[in-house]
Amino acid sequence: MFHPGRVVSIFGPRDRSIESADGGTQAMLEMWDDNMITVSVDPHLTEKVKKDDIVLVDYSTPKLNVMKILRGELGKQTWKKYKERFEKRKPQQMAIPMPRPKQQSEQYVG
Repeated sequence: MFHPGRVVSIFGPRDRSIESADGGTQAMLEMWDDNMITVSVDPHLTEKVKKDDIVLVDYSTPKLNVMKILRGELGKQTWKKYKERFEKRKPQQMAIPMPRPKQQSEQYVG
């Protein structure tokens, strides 16, 4: 299962403002459903990924990784479809009334 996200920031070992324990690169992402996450970037993509790229994140494993970069029209259309779907769902979810707990009448026991 893959989910699209937009790259907000990239954290790489070459950045002088970052102390790194490994040689990996991570990306902070705004996901299509308004979540923010930071995930590892696949080593094959570390030199290619840039801010504002639309990427696909592999959600099928416990360790989330950016697996693809969707540039140009493909990225824009993918982002748009997911965001439209999310926006359609939001009002419906808010309109669902929360069930009220049943009130029990207090009985005098004496």
